Amino acid sequence: MAPLLDAEEVVPDATEGQITLESKLDRLRLHKTSKLPHQKRLSVILEAVEETLNEQTTELCASAYVVAFLSLLSQAFSASELNNQELAAAAIYLLDVVLPHTSNLLLISKFTSILSYLTPLLSHSEASPALVRSAIGCLETILIAQGSSSWLASVSENGPTKALSRLLELSLDDRPKVRKCAQEAITNVLSHPPPGPARVHPALNMCSDLALNLVKQQYSEFTGNSHLHRKQHKSTSRTAASEKKIIFSLQLTRAIARNDLGWPTSKIESLCETLFSISRSPDEFLIMAALDVFQSLFTSMVGESEDQEKIDSSTFAKIVDSIMNLRPAATDQQLAPTWLAIVAQCFAAYSAIDEAKAFARLPILFETISEYLESGLPQTVATSASQCLIALVTTCIPHEILVEGQLTNSTKRILSDISNSALSLLSVKYQAAWKEVFGILVALFDALDFVADPYLVQAVVVIGELRTGEEFEGRAEADDLLSAAIRALGPKKMLEILPLNLENPGPTRPGRAFLLPLLRDSIRNAKLGHFIDYMIPLSDHLSQKVAELNEKEKAVEIKIYSTLVDQIWSLFPRYCDLPTDLRESFNQKYAELIANVLYQKVELRQVCCKSLRIMVESNKMYAEGDIDGLNPFLEAKISKEDAKKNLEYLSAMASKFLAVLFNVFNQTVTEHRQYILDTINAFLSITPSKDISTTFRKVVALLTPALEESAEKKSTPSRKLTIPPVSHTMMDLIVAMVEYLPPALYSHLSTIFVTTIQSADAQVQKRGYRILSKLAQSEEGSAYLIENMDNLENAMISSAEKVTAPARGTRLTALIDIVRTLPSSDLHFITLILPEAVVGTKEVNEKSREAAYQLLVEMGDKMAGGGSVSIAKVPNMDVNAADVDASINEYFTMVSAGLAGTTPHMISATITALSRLLYQYKNILEGKVVSEIVATIDLFLTSKNREIVKAALGFVKVMVTSLPKEHVEPRLETLVPNLLEWAHEHHARFKLKVKHLIERLVRRFGVEMIERVFPEDDKKLLTNIRKSKERARRRKEADETEGGDDEEHQPSSKKKYLSEFEEAIYGSSSDDDDEDVDSENADSMSKKKQNHGGHSRAQKRETYIIGSKDEDPVDFLDQKALARMSSTKPTPATMKSRQNKIKMTESGKMLVDDEETGKRAIDPDSEILEQLAAQAAEANPINAYLDAVQSGPVRGQRNKLKFKNKRRRDDFEEEMRDIRKPTRRAKF
Repeated sequence: MAPLLDAEEVVPDATEGQITLESKLDRLRLHKTSKLPHQKRLSVILEAVEETLNEQTTELCASAYVVAFLSLLSQAFSASELNNQELAAAAIYLLDVVLPHTSNLLLISKFTSILSYLTPLLSHSEASPALVRSAIGCLETILIAQGSSSWLASVSENGPTKALSRLLELSLDDRPKVRKCAQEAITNVLSHPPPGPARVHPALNMCSDLALNLVKQQYSEFTGNSHLHRKQHKSTSRTAASEKKIIFSLQLTRAIARNDLGWPTSKIESLCETLFSISRSPDEFLIMAALDVFQSLFTSMVGESEDQEKIDSSTFAKIVDSIMNLRPAATDQQLAPTWLAIVAQCFAAYSAIDEAKAFARLPILFETISEYLESGLPQTVATSASQCLIALVTTCIPHEILVEGQLTNSTKRILSDISNSALSLLSVKYQAAWKEVFGILVALFDALDFVADPYLVQAVVVIGELRTGEEFEGRAEADDLLSAAIRALGPKKMLEILPLNLENPGPTRPGRAFLLPLLRDSIRNAKLGHFIDYMIPLSDHLSQKVAELNEKEKAVEIKIYSTLVDQIWSLFPRYCDLPTDLRESFNQKYAELIANVLYQKVELRQVCCKSLRIMVESNKMYAEGDIDGLNPFLEAKISKEDAKKNLEYLSAMASKFLAVLFNVFNQTVTEHRQYILDTINAFLSITPSKDISTTFRKVVALLTPALEESAEKKSTPSRKLTIPPVSHTMMDLIVAMVEYLPPALYSHLSTIFVTTIQSADAQVQKRGYRILSKLAQSEEGSAYLIENMDNLENAMISSAEKVTAPARGTRLTALIDIVRTLPSSDLHFITLILPEAVVGTKEVNEKSREAAYQLLVEMGDKMAGGGSVSIAKVPNMDVNAADVDASINEYFTMVSAGLAGTTPHMISATITALSRLLYQYKNILEGKVVSEIVATIDLFLTSKNREIVKAALGFVKVMVTSLPKEHVEPRLETLVPNLLEWAHEHHARFKLKVKHLIERLVRRFGVEMIERVFPEDDKKLLTNIRKSKERARRRKEADETEGGDDEEHQPSSKKKYLSEFEEAIYGSSSDDDDEDVDSENADSMSKKKQNHGGHSRAQKRETYIIGSKDEDPVDFLDQKALARMSSTKPTPATMKSRQNKIKMTESGKMLVDDEETGKRAIDPDSEILEQLAAQAAEANPINAYLDAVQSGPVRGQRNKLKFKNKRRRDDFEEEMRDIRKPTRRAKF
């Protein structure tokens, strides 16, 4: 059987689809040992089909599977009648798995054939639900693949329209799973219209007409019955036949409305009228079903599809009025939440159609929905009401109207009405829903932004008074609301409303230090002048206060004021995040102030550097358009033109700030330099090229004498928290400047690079190699490297012997950059650095080892790209040697030369390198080369050197998991015995590694094949592997039975690796085995405990008043009364005196009796004395003699000695606890 399709005929995403298909088939293959007959049958049939395709030399592609399964499906029928339902169910299931990965051309050509098998299955009265669901899945796939011309056929013809009508019938089926599957299939089919000029699916009108007429007809029959008959009918069962039909038809209507293109616009009004009439029905189940259809209808209207048709505004206004008339009672826990959700969806759609009219109706809507937040209503209703109002605020307040400049009178009136309704929610009437109210106010602040002033200022005043109350419980929610107010109003307006009052707080002016952390997290696009005029003087005043307190040695006050100073300066970065007045406020005087802080106050350096960096980067990102759309009000506060002017303003000051930052960088220890270097990079990105050149020459002038001085001194290891030498500092600055240097200065960089990589100082070497890596990151730098490649290669080769251990990783990274830019004429350089890359795979440092792997891969890519290797340019080679063509096979030959090394270290490194390269290039390497390498490494398994064998085991693992079977299977006769030679070696965990390799071989080639090549003496290992797998499988099945679905929520415990190769070579085979699953999940169990029996408490909501008997009565007309009300019962505020119950020991320690358990306190001093006395008594030789007699042997039967085993009870229990501890059994 030849393949049905060429490669060009496969769908565009066939590669990804084939991978997904293979994973699905792998899951089915695992069911071969399943105890469930239908699962095992699937695996057996799939294996048989694949064996048949392999015998016919047919590629295992999706098209081949489809043809094979169709031929298998035909065997289940006899003269269009279903004879073998089990075979049909398996074939249809497999077909459903494969069809989504098949090309549309095959699905179109095989449509009639597939449909001829599906139609009897869908119509068969005794077909199982699982069989019908699989058939529906197949029908859905082939319908989506059909073209627009095939949909023109009528329902009477055997085409897609007729097949879709059968799906419509199944969507009304009595079987729930079948009905749901058919409805989902209809939604997916209508969401994928065929390519063509039509914007909607050709069958959409047919489906909508059928569903709408069906609903009308069935509801008319339902209402035509007499009231008495309906009452008797409902008394027998709530799921009467007529009622079920209507609900099923409404579910079908909802499925059609859910498609991506929505319900046909011309039929929306008719559908809404029908739904309104059903919504007025006394049957609550019908009302719920109708409201669900409304929700799906409005959700599809809000969709972003350009092909959707828009409904007329006046028509939609009538729909809105009708929905508002369906308003249920506030106490109805079933209808009220659903109605509120529909209102939110409806107005979101209304705003998309006519945002002005939707915005105008918000005030009345606010008053209507606020009634659902009153105290005493169920919590579910209050939550739904708050979510509805939040959705209305988010979707129905148009930002364009607010940022157009001057607000119109009508807009101001609407905003005033909305704010008044929101402020009324802070009264005692809505106290039980204060959390929901705070969430609504947060949404209002975010929606209005700076327009919230003056409409929501009063809300800030009320919340500020509540927040300062000591008995107020909702501090977290109040903080969220105040944070939203800070984002909208800004810090200046916020502090005018709620002053900080950091000094001398009192009842009339409460302290609000809690605002400082809120300001730090919430300020955005503020005025930098406010920090200069208000915060810095406040910080100076508090710092002066700290200095005065230091003289008085008041530690507590000093700590408080020092913390306040730190919190004030922590606001600085937020003020610098795209400020609106940068050019006006950040003047020369202020810049000098920041410079003095950097020099003099070490504790504020980090926050100042962060602020300067944010100031530059925020303006740069905004000017380049990287933060568009994050805040719709941002353009009204600061334009992109302003951001560009800010950058020009800062670039003029950049050189002065760089000088300051360079000096501070030179005075800072290594561990605390990174944030300064980040700020330097930020200013270098905006510094003019001329200033960068001048600064670079100054740094080079300081570097030259510093290198000479460091060469004269003996190199000493750097210590922590010490200022590094000047040479290290200057090299750090040069590395930071490389990216921004003009090309004219690259020659100076080249000189510095050649000099520093020859240095004996390891830190200077590392920084020298970083210069090359930085230079290769830019296009101009890469071009310069290509022009000077000969000098660069000579420098790298000559410095190879002088490289220090700490610099090896950075040198390998630099070599990677060189190889990437290496021209095809210089491929001989690869042969010169290849030994260094191979040995680098044995580095202890993980990053260095990963760099060596990456270098090997980069050299392989370069060799695979073609070219020629000039052997004559390689040292110690014949100058007349012919060039060799570059290829991946030649590259493997070059690497394999290391197997002839004279040291085990070199041989093991070469094997490790071959492992990495084989994993990378296994698909493009010639089979002959692969076979030779596998045979060679197989011989190294017989080596007596453990280092070589360890690397060979890693190679075998890559070979077994990655190579095709035809390369591994011929070597099994020698490979398995060679592996088993190390199965008894515990050194370096060889025994465990060999066992894992045998497990993988068994999994891939089967037990029979591995058992044939297994030595007789080692057959016990195979038995052990088989029993371990069985135990793991039984344990997993038992855990699944006990734990249920909780295992899905358990976190994965698999180890993560840096690359796929690391996972392949170091990952345990247990990753693929059946893993143990905990029988219980702590989170799910605790959740069940919380949910058990918790309904009655949720329904009954009580309110408590916080306070003592001596306080004044609560004034419910005062908004402050909210702070003294709680939904949980408060604990008594008064504490009883316990001085009469406290005893004192002779040494002055307090003894407090435990009232709950009734235990009395014991004097520890007297207890210690009693223990010492007991120890002294035990040390008495007379006591020792008595103990020996009591525990000594006695004469038993037949004059035998019997030893007593009497122990004290405490000792016995302690020993029993040790015995009960789980111990790990040794395995031999």
